[in-house]
Amino acid sequence: MIALFPGSFCPPTVGHLDIIERASKLCDKLYVVVGFNAEKTYSISAQTRVDLLKKCTKHLKNVEIVAFDGFMTDFCQQVSATVMIKSVRNEEDLETAFVTNQVNNQFWKEGELILLACNQKYQSVSSSLVRELAFYGKSLSGYVPNEICQDVEKLLKK
Repeated sequence: MIALFPGSFCPPTVGHLDIIERASKLCDKLYVVVGFNAEKTYSISAQTRVDLLKKCTKHLKNVEIVAFDGFMTDFCQQVSATVMIKSVRNEEDLETAFVTNQVNNQFWKEGELILLACNQKYQSVSSSLVRELAFYGKSLSGYVPNEICQDVEKLLKK
């Protein structure tokens, strides 16, 4: 089975890595797709986010990190993915996943959505929280993977 886990990953967090590690056990191939949202501005370039994700997932042999600027169902069709994985931290994430799934079903009829509940210890961790902590000069240890903590702190240092 080929699956993908899309997100903006700006920056990647310990919660993202936890979902990637868990999702990689459910499929033969997992694409982690750094996507673009026209409504967002990014403090870290797409290529740098790809590089950060590669650095902290190099131990996962069936994971490939890519950037894609387009509709995720188009990427799914390009790589013959049959599953899209979304992580859920709270009710807001759940609602967003349901709405996204309804739209995706119109363009990707052969696909399925799998929701992975966030590990409780990462429930409050988000990329926006990490950016805020960095803005105020706080340590990002415990919020971003150890392999990229110093890199992210340098990138987000104001």
